[in-house]
Parts: sequence; C-alpha cells; structure tokens
Amino acid sequence: MKNVLIISYYWPPSGGGGVQRVLKFCKYLPDYGWNPIVLTVEDGEFPAFDNSLLEDVNNIVCTKAKGFSLYSIFKKFSGKKNVPSYQISPGNGDNLITRLARWIRFNLIIPDGRIGWYHGAIKAGKKIINDNNIDMIFTSGPPHSVHLIGNSLAKKTGIKWVTDFRDPWVDSFYYIENPRNKVISFFDNYLEKLVLRNCNYLITVSNGVLSLLNQNKYVNGKSEVIYNGYDPEDFNNKKIKKLLNRKNIIISHIGTLSKSQNPKGLFNSVKNYNRLNNRKSILVKCIGNVHSSIEDYAIKNDLKQYLSILPYVEHPLAINEMINSDILFVVIPDLEKNRGIITGKLFEYIASGTEIILIGKKNSEASRILMDLGYQHVYGINDEIDFNSLLISNHKSQSSVHKINRIEQSKQLSQIFNMLSEESPYEM
Repeated sequence: MKNVLIISYYWPPSGGGGVQRVLKFCKYLPDYGWNPIVLTVEDGEFPAFDNSLLEDVNNIVCTKAKGFSLYSIFKKFSGKKNVPSYQISPGNGDNLITRLARWIRFNLIIPDGRIGWYHGAIKAGKKIINDNNIDMIFTSGPPHSVHLIGNSLAKKTGIKWVTDFRDPWVDSFYYIENPRNKVISFFDNYLEKLVLRNCNYLITVSNGVLSLLNQNKYVNGKSEVIYNGYDPEDFNNKKIKKLLNRKNIIISHIGTLSKSQNPKGLFNSVKNYNRLNNRKSILVKCIGNVHSSIEDYAIKNDLKQYLSILPYVEHPLAINEMINSDILFVVIPDLEKNRGIITGKLFEYIASGTEIILIGKKNSEASRILMDLGYQHVYGINDEIDFNSLLISNHKSQSSVHKINRIEQSKQLSQIFNMLSEESPYEM
C-alpha cells in the first residue's frame, strides 16, 4: 500500500462542512491502495466542534503541528468566544473592533487568517516525509494557506502533489462582500497562480470553481472535478420519517447561512401561506450559524414567529434533521460568479430522500444536479413560492445517487494518485 500525506487544517474534532470531504477521503482511500497520513493543526480555530466525527479517525495516523492563530487574537480583542464562518461577512451590529479586525484580515493578511500555522506545518511535514515512505502529497483548502505548505514540501522533496480547492481562492464570495486593496489582491493572485502552476494535479468540487481557476491557464490537462458527496454509512439504521400526524410543516436548512444567502422569497412565501392557512402552518428551522442580517430581516418583516434558529448540531443529529424534515432548502449565495457554487450539504440532502427547494439560478450547476435527479423546485432569491401547489415527492428510489457517494469519489481520487505515481518524477 502506498502512503499519501494529507494536509488539512480542518480535522476532527473540527465540525462543519470543511472537514467532511477530507475525512471521508481518508476513510475510504485504503480500500483503493492508499494509506493516508494526516497533517493538521494543533488547537485550531474552528467554526464548530463535532466529536461524533472522531469515530472515523481511529485508525488514521495524524500529526498535529503548532502555530499561532490570528483568529485567537481577534477573539481576544472582540470579546467573542468563537468566530463563526459567516463572521467574515459584514453585519449591522458589528462594533468598531470587529470592523477593524475584518479590515486587517482582508487588507493586510494573505492568503488567510490561518497562515500562522505555516512554519509549524512545514517542520512537521518534513519529519513525516523523513520518517515515512511518502508517495503523494494532497492538500485541501480553504484555508488556502495549506496549498502553500504543500507547494513548499513538494518543491523540497520532489514528491508529486495534488491540490484540492473546495472553494475558489481570489474569486471567493467573501472578497466580493469585502473588497480588498489592489496591493494585497495582486499578491494573493500571485500566490494562487504559484500553486496552480506548481501542483501536479488540481481537483475541485464543481465545474464552476474549476472554470474560475482555469482562467489562469495553468491547469489545462491536469485538472478534474470530484464532487462532494455523502457517506452511505451515515444513513444506515436511520429512523424512517413519521410526519403524517405532525401539526406543522417543517422546512429546514442545515449549515451556515451567510449574508448573501438570505432567502427572502422563501421567507415571505411562508408568511403569506401561514396567513391564509390556519390549520397547518409552515415553520422554518435553521440549524447552524446564521448571519445576523437574516434574523434581522425576519424580525423586521414579521417572520420571526415562523423562524427557529438553532445552534450547530453534531453530524448524526444533522442527518436525522434532514431525514425528518418535510422539505429542505439550500441557498446559493446571491453574488456574481455564483453559478458553480455547490454547497457540500446538497449531496446529503439528496441522500436523505427529503424534498429539496433550491434558492438560486436555474442555470446553476447545483440546480442541474438536482434536476437530473428528478427534483423540480428551483427559485430565485426573491421568487414567490406557491406552497399550496408545491409537489412533495419521495426521492429515495433514485438509482444514480450512488454515483455521488464518498466511496466512489475516493476511488476517483485514488485513480488520480495512481496515474501520477506511474509518471516519471520529472514529468509535470
């Protein structure tokens, strides 16, 4: 079996969508001849914690590298106990310290606030390579500082390196919400091009993300899309829906909602439906980090009585919420260059069998995936939804869902590793 050094900032007990992709790769890669050795951060700053994910890492060798955290400094001065991922989007109630910290993050720090881990990771990575017969290096970001770590280690050792972009880098949506100065943007562009030029192979989570990166013309012939997905084992032995006698219709969102993901049309449609239907109301349940502007919108538009915002829950409970909701909704950020955004939760939504409403453009990549699987309900961010005529279907019988499971995707990644390992070490 060959060894692959996996470099990822997010690793259990980190929770949230960022950790799932790498974790499941590590779980299933050994089935295809690749043994993962993980390098992650010690005492990292995570948007959420999920101890349930530790069950999947028992047999995986993991080294944790020390490093200072710019986010811990932010927490100290802002008085915040944690920094949710939506914190990088401006909020109406932000104080001066929060606004100043955000300006520093976007205008003085590249590529991201986790760069303080860089030197410790380089030192730990060299030791892992010296102590083990490493055949491949794999980095997954964001944070995109992990790719700089991979670049340095690959350059020093000559080991082939595959880089994974779960989100865009310089075209990320939070740079649209927080415009940067030209100097820092120039250097960030330079670092992105450096990574794309030097990596032996690039994978991304969508064709849309790949097209943004392909503008640099460094990835022609060495790139591939591996979608996010679902782990079939996460859905084993889950309770069957028991919804027939419920007093209310539950529409749920699981995960983070940023400032640009305010589902105004859905909220207003729920309000109008409830005003005309006294027997069975629709309640919207948002589980996870929700930007303050979304809750403010609900309050100002007399929607708060229909909206329940709950904190992050561990992954098995999140799966149960997906299965036992009447409808799930997913929101594509209402920004330019958003057609290729596919949130990781979409594939677990699909695996749950629950009806899905997508809030976003009908020509987006996410809507195409859903429509190919028989889903019909796609609406713009401000579109009215007629819940009286909305058809709720059971999608459990989809025959092609297995194509988007984590086992198949790990097989796809292993084939890329195999291809590169068979090439001459001097080929690029």
